[in-house]
Amino acid sequence: MRKYLLILFTAAAMSCGNALSPEEETILTSKEEFLKYVNQARAKNRKCGSQNFAAALPIIWNSSLEKAAYLHSKDMFENKYFSHISKNGTDPGARILAQNYPFKFYAENIYAAAGFKPSPAEIIEQWLNSPMHCVNIMTSHFKEVAVGEYNNYWTQLFGSK
Repeated sequence: MRKYLLILFTAAAMSCGNALSPEEETILTSKEEFLKYVNQARAKNRKCGSQNFAAALPIIWNSSLEKAAYLHSKDMFENKYFSHISKNGTDPGARILAQNYPFKFYAENIYAAAGFKPSPAEIIEQWLNSPMHCVNIMTSHFKEVAVGEYNNYWTQLFGSK
């Protein structure tokens, strides 16, 4: 019965035309774009600073990482700082664990913009031009990724369980 209701609800939502608000559509598009550009970058051999990386397998989006990333971006904006360590001393690993993501490996990239709204492609390009951020994108043992944005602050998290 539940399976039937889920299918019915999904079909009804799909038939409503524009069921998502413009803000939700933008968020969904942004997620898809970030994932697309990260996987495009990983698909090629790349040099990050002095390190050479072979092409890496595609990674998938993870909603737990997304929530941790969003909350960090929001915290940076609201508390007026830009750092991997929050003002209360929380590091990326603790933020990820707080979202019930039991990682083996993780990495974090952060980005902020003032006076303009960069596209996901522009943000990924900036990270690829930074050796350490590029390494995070190209590291082959990461299997999942997410980006969380809040008022022109972006946090990108990578993880493997």
